[in-house]
Amino acid sequence: MANPKPLHTVNSHRASISISSIDTDTTLHTLNLPEQHHRDAIRNFRYTKFNVYRRLFSVVFIANIIPLLVMLARFTSMENISLVDLSTAASANFFVAIMIRQDYVVNILFRTFWHIPHTTPLRIRRMVAKVYQNGGIHSGAVVAGTFWYIFLTAMITLNFAERALESVSVLALSYILLVLLLAIIFFAYPRFRFRSHNAFELSHRWAGWAAIAIFWAELVLLISERGKTQNLSFRYLLIRQPTFWFLVAITVHLILPWLRLRKWHFHPEQLSNHALRLNFDKTVSPLSAIAISESPLHEWHAFATFPKNGGGGSMIISSAGDWTKRTVLAPRTRYWIKGVPKTGVLSMAFVFKRVVIVTSGSGIGPCLSFLLEPSRKTLCRVLWSTPSPLKTYGHDICDAVRRVDPEAVVIDTRESGRPDMVALTYNLFVEFGAEAVFCISNPVLTRKIVFAMESRGVPAFGPIWDS
Repeated sequence: MANPKPLHTVNSHRASISISSIDTDTTLHTLNLPEQHHRDAIRNFRYTKFNVYRRLFSVVFIANIIPLLVMLARFTSMENISLVDLSTAASANFFVAIMIRQDYVVNILFRTFWHIPHTTPLRIRRMVAKVYQNGGIHSGAVVAGTFWYIFLTAMITLNFAERALESVSVLALSYILLVLLLAIIFFAYPRFRFRSHNAFELSHRWAGWAAIAIFWAELVLLISERGKTQNLSFRYLLIRQPTFWFLVAITVHLILPWLRLRKWHFHPEQLSNHALRLNFDKTVSPLSAIAISESPLHEWHAFATFPKNGGGGSMIISSAGDWTKRTVLAPRTRYWIKGVPKTGVLSMAFVFKRVVIVTSGSGIGPCLSFLLEPSRKTLCRVLWSTPSPLKTYGHDICDAVRRVDPEAVVIDTRESGRPDMVALTYNLFVEFGAEAVFCISNPVLTRKIVFAMESRGVPAFGPIWDS
């Protein structure tokens, strides 16, 4: 890549934070952005409509829909379709959906891939770093499992109509479960999920638990009726049903995170009326986030942690919604924690030699989890855009940023206004000789930066808010 030509300089106003040694007098050479690759339609399809998340969804869904369509094409009578096979297909998909969301499974995936050596070709490392989009497997499996269950419900209905099945309870439970599955999918659709995240979270939890309980009841009733017609014992038939073992595994993994439910003590540190720092004494895994709640059966909020001087860790909460605003203004000293800390997107920066980390506002918290990691070998350049950084986040946070990157570009938007983050990001990528860009910000800016970089051939990564 050609060296940038310094066309003109961009000087932000001094942000009056000399105590922390961070200032915004940093001079940047502004580059003309290169043309984006491909035509508009192809570019939008490749980098937005058919991103890695949706590709994984498609693989899982197509792998299920083909055998389902083959089975439908061969359908001539009820004897040709086994209720056991349909139940197995549905429960297998639900098992995959549950497993890929388990904290320990996600942690294993991340920690396996971030050990890929820097000598590995960049193309492979770029692909591997997309592992955080594994949620496409989850959603693909749920939708595919629901399609199998629709087929199962249709066959149960036909069996009941032909009097091959006499249990009204089985028929009723089938339709109740189907309604629950469709409700889960409906509230998880991005448009509705972002509009009312609480409804999504509660429907996922309560409808999900109810669905598994009903699936258990339906299986028990089906096995009981089959045992009567075939004159076989209930136990003999049950342990030979694949669905039984899938439901056992699903149930165990639904319970597992709650076995680690406990209350942690926090030390709130009011940074400003916009931001709060919650300090804790526990030791957590590097580059991980923990979810906290005031009420375990209600809403949970995940925040990235970063190490604190003297041991323990911290997390930054900024006013963004009703819960966070209330928490910033009136923090508690004890919150509920469950499961194990979950590794975050930024951990995949480990697979690159040099990266540019772009963030805004309280996104600096997740970035510090990576920047302060002692084992980090990846060189970093930080671009942080935020109103009044010292006033909002305090000396400790600003000093930490300067320690890990003495040449960090910190822009006080209260003084200089909002900069062209796309141009600045590309400029830093070229000048720093980076291999990739990571953006940890709000959904709008993150998607804008990632799309702008990827469409110009720059490996770029950021959260996708799929849960």
